[in-house]
Amino acid sequence: MSRERRYEDPSHRYVAEFASPWRRAAAAAIDWGLLYVAFLVLSIPLGVVESLGAISNEAGDLGGRPGHILVVAAQLLMLTPAVAYFTIFLPTSQTPGMRVMELRSVAMSTGRGLSRTAAGVRAAFATVAAVACYAVFLWSSSFEKTALDRTSEILLDAAYLIASAAFASALVMSFTPTRRSLADRAFGTAIVDDLEPVAPLMGPWGPLNAFDTSSSRRPERELSA
Repeated sequence: MSRERRYEDPSHRYVAEFASPWRRAAAAAIDWGLLYVAFLVLSIPLGVVESLGAISNEAGDLGGRPGHILVVAAQLLMLTPAVAYFTIFLPTSQTPGMRVMELRSVAMSTGRGLSRTAAGVRAAFATVAAVACYAVFLWSSSFEKTALDRTSEILLDAAYLIASAAFASALVMSFTPTRRSLADRAFGTAIVDDLEPVAPLMGPWGPLNAFDTSSSRRPERELSA
């Protein structure tokens, strides 16, 4: 494996390979599949709230403002599982999907997961990108396209722009040696695979090292024979 395809932990604990696009895609499919299920479950009670808000808005109760607020609040709350999911898991360096595929998301400068703040910002960006891609898909695949008001047209144009950026990010990830997307480069992260200890603690069946790559900076756990 060439050096440009290898990541070296700044603390000199391990070296790793940059994860391949297909393994990243598999991990992402698991994560977003779980989030889609959460979205469906949450959409039931929030859908009721949104419907009540829409009825109140159309009826003009108190000028329609409370109903409008309910509609917007319900729509925003449907996105909270995705933001919370990545905000919680990225600092540990592994989402459930990454854990299944044995990948880790680490900051290039530390070799560990993102801080909670950085993870929250990235989670928000990832959620917006996912919503934009979903909106573009729904609009592009619909057979009957109804006329849109000015606000909806602006939002759809923004969705196409964000979805195009996401597509470009995936292309950069697929065709560069480090397999880092534009989002990875913006947040200074990399998705790595096959961690190997620099100074392995050997046992009867090979290295016994276990790497703690969470952002909490706890001491690395080592297994003794």
